[in-house]
Amino acid sequence: MELTPTAQTELQNEVNVLVRSEIEVVDQVSFANANGLIARLQSQKKKVIDFFSESKKKAADAHKAICNAEKQMLMPVETRINALRVATQNWYAAEQARIAAEEERRRKEAEDMARLAAEAEASGDTDTAQEAVAEAILAEAAVTVMPKCEGTSMRAVWKAVVTDPALIPREYLVVNQSALDALAKATKGTIAIPGVRFEKTYVNATRAK
Repeated sequence: MELTPTAQTELQNEVNVLVRSEIEVVDQVSFANANGLIARLQSQKKKVIDFFSESKKKAADAHKAICNAEKQMLMPVETRINALRVATQNWYAAEQARIAAEEERRRKEAEDMARLAAEAEASGDTDTAQEAVAEAILAEAAVTVMPKCEGTSMRAVWKAVVTDPALIPREYLVVNQSALDALAKATKGTIAIPGVRFEKTYVNATRAK
């Protein structure tokens, strides 16, 4: 069927008629009628899919071609961006470590000068005490400022690195639901797993007519 506004409207009307059919499943007859409606709906579903399939394929092919062209053009740009980000992040991390070490050195130097001032004051050497106090103040007041770059901000990101899975507390473990479902299907629920209950449900698999 050709994809035209008229054809699409006709197909929509067919769909509307079927989906508005109401059946309450209460006995064998209504059960059969419901399954018959499912079969007709399945056929209508296939008809709708077929109706749009050619246009979707053309659109998908065009989209794929555009995406490939975009990807090829962006690849060297992204590669360069990532390399520069790694370089700036590494430098920033190293600079942060250097600043922390420098601040710790200054803190200790200030403590040493303060202790020296106290000892000089206690021994009556006021000149040495005053000099030590001044140096302690200077050491403690010195501040290292990171250079700022307009439009750029460095955000600290924390992440967890697993060093021994066996030691991870239970609350941080995730149940593998897919594996358990596959096991239930393979064993039909005959296997016993602590903390798991296998249950059977039914799925209607009525085919199109």
